[in-house]
Amino acid sequence: MTKLRFLGLLATFLMTFTALSSDALAGPKFLGLWWWGSHWQDQEFIPYYDNGTEPHNTQWDKSEWKPADWIEMNGGTGVDLVNRWYTANIIKSQYYDGDMPYLNVGTNFYHLSGQDKSRVMETVNYVYQITEKSPRMFYLKDPQTNRIIGYYGNDGLILQ
Repeated sequence: MTKLRFLGLLATFLMTFTALSSDALAGPKFLGLWWWGSHWQDQEFIPYYDNGTEPHNTQWDKSEWKPADWIEMNGGTGVDLVNRWYTANIIKSQYYDGDMPYLNVGTNFYHLSGQDKSRVMETVNYVYQITEKSPRMFYLKDPQTNRIIGYYGNDGLILQ
């Protein structure tokens, strides 16, 4: 057998072996020769927690969460929970400018997931009933940049 023919057969074997053993699924690779079967168990993962194609105000409509759940877990009142968010630098301050309510967010607000940002604002509204009074919304403001970053109203949290 010539050297060229041997290399051709070897290349054909390697390509066939690679094609049969390299799929993109999280299963045993290389026909299970290097890893035992149980090595690949429980390694399913979700690379993205949020679906980036849905708008913020409808993204979590299917969840069965309500603000009273967090208040009950905290073991106190809603005001106690909001005060903990002040301590955690999620919320900086709340105030009125004329008739318009504002909520200054802290640095750690930006570290929350989109769902938790929405839930924090829903809980603040639940505790203080802000959207029950005119103008039925409040602005979220970043005190460092002095810019409005969104608002919370009857549609839920809308971030800009």
